[in-house]
Amino acid sequence: MPHPPVSAVLFDMDGLMIDSEKLYTIVTNRILAPYGREMTWEIKAGLMGRPALDSAAYLIAATDLPLTPQELLDKMDAQLLEAFKTVEILPGVLKLVQHLKAHNVPMAIATGSKARNFAVKSAHLPHLFEPFGSRILCGDDPILEGKGKPDPTIFIVAARLHLGIDTPEGRSKVLVFEDGAPGVRAARAAGMEVCWIPDPELLATMGDSHDLTPSHTHTSMEDFDPAAWGLPPYSS
Repeated sequence: MPHPPVSAVLFDMDGLMIDSEKLYTIVTNRILAPYGREMTWEIKAGLMGRPALDSAAYLIAATDLPLTPQELLDKMDAQLLEAFKTVEILPGVLKLVQHLKAHNVPMAIATGSKARNFAVKSAHLPHLFEPFGSRILCGDDPILEGKGKPDPTIFIVAARLHLGIDTPEGRSKVLVFEDGAPGVRAARAAGMEVCWIPDPELLATMGDSHDLTPSHTHTSMEDFDPAAWGLPPYSS
């Protein structure tokens, strides 16, 4: 079945463009281990897409951890910043980004990541991030007033600032790529189409009982067909 045609694209980043979610899991469980705690996929599903302090508070509540959110973030930051220097691009992402850039399709990144973390994650991957220029909205940008996914603000603002789209009709022509459940909800609340590319472990954890309504679900960005959405087709 053909999808509604779109004319612009918004990308989430962590777990969607780059394999940083794996690093978050490793570092988080390294910190939790001395307290006899562990971050399960059920917990991680609730963390995805949240701003940093909100995410830390959620994790503390879920694991009964004897730390404040800021104390947890302080413990994680140094280890994460070092790990981010090695993060890898997920399959199919670079091909799509370079394809959209070559065909002048408007695109931007809307990520819950803090700007400082984004800078570290992207520094060794210029071939992936340079096509976006300055069209990147991070979760700690003051314009968002602390609102994180599943609130739709980040996508609405990214569309307005970086795609020049500021009407419900225009937003209906935007395709969002997301890996997290809160991001899917945020994109739908923003009135946008959304392609969900979840981690297999997340799908297994959520099962068939979730209430998400993505436009389409893929197991990998490699499976995405731009032509099915009215975007320029791949040449091969």
